[in-house]
Amino acid sequence: MADEDGEGIHPSAPHRNGGGGGGGGSGLHCAGNGGGGGGGPRVVRIVKSESGYGFNVRGQVYNVYMAGRQLCSKRYREFAILHQNLKREFANFTFPRLPGKWPFSLSEQQLDARRRGLEEYLEKVCSIRVIGESDIMQEFLSESDENYNGVSDVELRVALPDGTTVTVRVKKNSTTDQVYQAIAAKVGMDSTTVNYFALFEVISHSFVRKLAPNEFPHKLYIQNYTSAVPGTCLTIRKWLFTTEEEILLNDNDLAVTYFFHQAVDDVKKGYIKAEEKSYQLQKLYEQRKMVMYLNMLRTCEGYNEIIFPHCACDSRRKGHVITAISITHFKLHACTEEGQLENQVIAFEWDEMQRWDTDEEGMAFCFEYARGEKKPRWVKIFTPYFNYMHECFERVFCELKWRKEEY
Repeated sequence: MADEDGEGIHPSAPHRNGGGGGGGGSGLHCAGNGGGGGGGPRVVRIVKSESGYGFNVRGQVYNVYMAGRQLCSKRYREFAILHQNLKREFANFTFPRLPGKWPFSLSEQQLDARRRGLEEYLEKVCSIRVIGESDIMQEFLSESDENYNGVSDVELRVALPDGTTVTVRVKKNSTTDQVYQAIAAKVGMDSTTVNYFALFEVISHSFVRKLAPNEFPHKLYIQNYTSAVPGTCLTIRKWLFTTEEEILLNDNDLAVTYFFHQAVDDVKKGYIKAEEKSYQLQKLYEQRKMVMYLNMLRTCEGYNEIIFPHCACDSRRKGHVITAISITHFKLHACTEEGQLENQVIAFEWDEMQRWDTDEEGMAFCFEYARGEKKPRWVKIFTPYFNYMHECFERVFCELKWRKEEY
């Protein structure tokens, strides 16, 4: 890693981009969910739409759920087309029988049996990885526009900091801001509290990414239905770096509850280093003294700090860096290409930052810093989360402005 003089840092300015949303998650994955008729939980569910019920109802639309999430809505003929396409593509595979149409009226029991037959069909074919991950199946599980004259409503289940979940019904093409406002209204956030939380995507058990305002949460939702959080990849988390601002919310029960539960979780995951105070914190946790718990924890290393997954950086000839952002500094921790921490750390003060930008083409976050009388230098961090890193910078400088105005 470069030293404070900037050794090894390339003084090349970034490629200017036009913004854009953050990196999304992985694609749809059906395989591994198990087949139908087994002892495990049913992962495919097909229910009637509001337009009617039964395969012999003209224009009937069926809502398809997997792992509790609504992925798409399809007419029966689309199931039949899927079946024929799969048989052509995978000629050597013996497919289960697809429930057939019936030209006459059926009883409710017969109709329900056929609906269950479609569920079992999807479960069985999706349990075969090569079929479940095929382009044919992926396209089928994506929403088609032909089922609706307008934009359909969808349900999104979102995890909350206290471990509960909330379900909101929004338009399929709702943006991050629109979905977040719906969630805030559902849980009863006031106009002040809403500014200190945001909607995040769970990337892994150890990292979450704030969604950009112009992203479409439903798209991520259906892409990640096998995510790290059971039932959802979307979660509400604190979006705040300044502890003084938090303290002003000590009389806000909802904010304190969310701060408290997220802090407890962050301690468990090792984000916050609280070993020396673990006994006192445990007692406060057991007594549910949330404000006192938070006051003690705010003095610990890692509180209100966002740490990004290790990645390449042009300030290192070999190895990677782990980036840490807090209200006091911006740190680059040297590590191996496998993420094993090394001894070198460079900490930048925020007043050393001159400019910052994203390189969409190079998938990098870039910043220019200046120390003393030395010539300003550019550094590039090659991370798929470059837009999120940029948004963190913007938020930090916004909060630093608050501090100058208020404190």
